[in-house]
Amino acid sequence: MNNIIQHFHEKITSELEKEIENIFLNGKGDITEIISLVKDNLDELGCKILKEVLEDLDKMIKESGERKKNWVVQQSEMKKTLITIFGEFQYFRVYYKSKGGKGFTYLVDDIVGIERYQRIDNGLTAKIVALASNYSYHKSAEIAVPRVKLSRQTVKNKIRQVGEIDNSVLDEEVKEKRKVKHLYVEADEDHIALQSGKKKTITRLVYVHEGVEKVNKTRNKLKNPKYFSGLYKNRVEDLWLEVIDYIYENYEIDEIEATYLAGDGAEWIKTGLHWLPRPKYILDRYHLNKYVTKASGHRPKMRFKLWEALNECDLDQVEEVFAAIIKDTEKETKLKAVKVARQYILANWSGIVRYREDPYSMGCSAEGHISHILAHRMSSRPMGWSIPGAEQMSRLRAFKFNGGKAADICELIKRNKKEKVIDLQTQKMLKRNTGRYLYPEPKEVMPAVKRGLVDGTYRAVKAYAF
Repeated sequence: MNNIIQHFHEKITSELEKEIENIFLNGKGDITEIISLVKDNLDELGCKILKEVLEDLDKMIKESGERKKNWVVQQSEMKKTLITIFGEFQYFRVYYKSKGGKGFTYLVDDIVGIERYQRIDNGLTAKIVALASNYSYHKSAEIAVPRVKLSRQTVKNKIRQVGEIDNSVLDEEVKEKRKVKHLYVEADEDHIALQSGKKKTITRLVYVHEGVEKVNKTRNKLKNPKYFSGLYKNRVEDLWLEVIDYIYENYEIDEIEATYLAGDGAEWIKTGLHWLPRPKYILDRYHLNKYVTKASGHRPKMRFKLWEALNECDLDQVEEVFAAIIKDTEKETKLKAVKVARQYILANWSGIVRYREDPYSMGCSAEGHISHILAHRMSSRPMGWSIPGAEQMSRLRAFKFNGGKAADICELIKRNKKEKVIDLQTQKMLKRNTGRYLYPEPKEVMPAVKRGLVDGTYRAVKAYAF
């Protein structure tokens, strides 16, 4: 280890001297070149240190008396390539065979948690997945580890490895439930293009919050928001079950006087009225305006009268305005659009009235949240998704806005992986009824690679028993 650090010191000092000379004497370059030089050298140093740590640990295992009692060397100098945030490096380790019929394995890999076919470190995988929630697969790979060229497919595979993130994965144990009189639930959907190019699927977004608070003169934010997202195709009840479970886990239900459910009137959104405590429905003003415009686009003067009737919650006046618009509409396609708008407004009349008359009702920001949380990554630019990809990305976006970080993704990866912790005394490595080893004997034997003596320090690993 000391040799590596000494070599790094000499190399970086020499290169920095040349770079500084280049800047001051020749007028070429600037601080950016120095930063890039230091970064590249630090990444190189990181790879060398990891290589030495793993090979030192492997040497300790090989020389351990306890290891010799239970495992025999099957093949030395077996090469492994691992990609980390520092870049790609290779190390060599010993392949062992159990004396007790427990099969074959690389003991050093088992101890540090490297799986047989794993090429990318869990920390880098988590970073890639976190970046993919904001950027394209290609861009995510470029940003995550510039020194190594990773494919779009690799990024996709890493997202698949994480799987469908549960919307409650970040929820912590509630010590004391919150007490609020009014709770707000907003819902909307985004239409995602599928890879076939002919069809679209719907990804849904629901979020619970306690109202709005001011950040500054121009910006507000939701109080204690919690986001839920996913496709929930043909299983909307599962989505509302997640929402109501969250509410019951985090709030004193008896204290809630009303839960305001705001949305565009879609049937799946109104289903939430059957689940929420003391629900009151609010029609999203964005979609109301959309249908008002649809009804009066060819009769602009009638738009003011229609809005006046809506703001006064005068149903008779609304009907009169629509009657006048229909009377003056000759084109059949436009007449159909007017009737659709009329039907929409009548079907959501209670949500319109409640918005105007209930002092605790609020405007719905679902359209903005859809744009910011889902559409920004999934539908605002031309792209096609598979069903599993759309499911995973929508949940990953909700995870991000619920406060999820790369470190949380790393924990998920560890949790989701099949734990292959080798009990060196009792666990059987043979698969039942197959006669196959968990780690089969290698088909090709790699020639030994000549290396000098390793001078690394043996740290706490000395305490590890085999």
